[in-house]
Amino acid sequence: MTDDGTPRKPGLLKRTALGVQPATISKVAAQIAAAENATQQEYELRQVLLADVLLWEDQPRTFHLTLNDIYRGYIQEDDPHRINKTEELEGIITLAMSIKEFGLLNPPIAFALPGKQVQLMGGQRRTMAAIFGLFHLETIVDEQENRVHELTINPEPDLTLLQVERITVKVFLRKPQPQTVERLGIIDNVQRDDLSIGDKLRWLIKFSVHQEEKGKAVRWRDLVDTLGLSRSQAYEWLNVVQMRHDEYVKQVIQFVIEGNASFARLLEIAKADSELRDQLFRQWFGDRGVRGNKTKVSLGHTTNLNALRSLILANIGNDELNSFKDINWEDPKSVKKAFATFLDYWIEKHG
Repeated sequence: MTDDGTPRKPGLLKRTALGVQPATISKVAAQIAAAENATQQEYELRQVLLADVLLWEDQPRTFHLTLNDIYRGYIQEDDPHRINKTEELEGIITLAMSIKEFGLLNPPIAFALPGKQVQLMGGQRRTMAAIFGLFHLETIVDEQENRVHELTINPEPDLTLLQVERITVKVFLRKPQPQTVERLGIIDNVQRDDLSIGDKLRWLIKFSVHQEEKGKAVRWRDLVDTLGLSRSQAYEWLNVVQMRHDEYVKQVIQFVIEGNASFARLLEIAKADSELRDQLFRQWFGDRGVRGNKTKVSLGHTTNLNALRSLILANIGNDELNSFKDINWEDPKSVKKAFATFLDYWIEKHG
């Protein structure tokens, strides 16, 4: 992004195609529908006008971008979510480039509404990327006869094009039950672009409430099938579910959802006995009060991953080195998570 919030122009996109996941949405949809509804939901591939695709407001992913941001093509300087939206828009641009280069390999999923409109259940980012590409990407052929996708931000796009351009959507002919909709959405997000721990946890708590209201318990198989966890990981998450009404666990769950605590600390709090739970909570959070009520401070942006690596490794003790030995220091997301872990370590040691 430039200083005024407009995206920088990338060069020719060269990347490998996004592979279709082993468990496709078709298979998952049939399995979930058969298990929960006893009858298989019927669906079909449709070419739907972009204007007739309604975005999903209650989707599993924490999302800040709006359609107006996509139409405009950049984030306004006075936007209160400018930092988060800028990062999200960068991802949308990359996805839009990929769709231009390779096509839409995994259609969004939706259910039919009266008339011609459809309501998304999964594929919010793909739909936004398709709209962004329509308005702000231009494909040209260079001197070597290569197709080049150039970013050409058009702040006043012709919105009538949404009434002409179509997108392939997998449409359920009948609206599935609410929990099936949620599970399809979470699976779709996990398979396409990994959700944050906070988003997964937020969905799990909501799912647990639904199950509790029906007199059912969350099973480890639910978490393996939906979140892609291993069986041992699923049992750890189930421990959090079982302890979620505890005063301390409930607060730390909220900290994790807000990005103010690590999931590792939540697991420790959840599996501790009552006395140790009180001690750990006071040690990690007590002196600072409820962290979720504090104003968040942006630490800015950097692309110098080697500098962050040097900073982290130079300021941790030998007993903590193992926590960082498997970090991929060339991957920005991995380094971002490592830096968050480092900050927790630093606060714990130095206050």
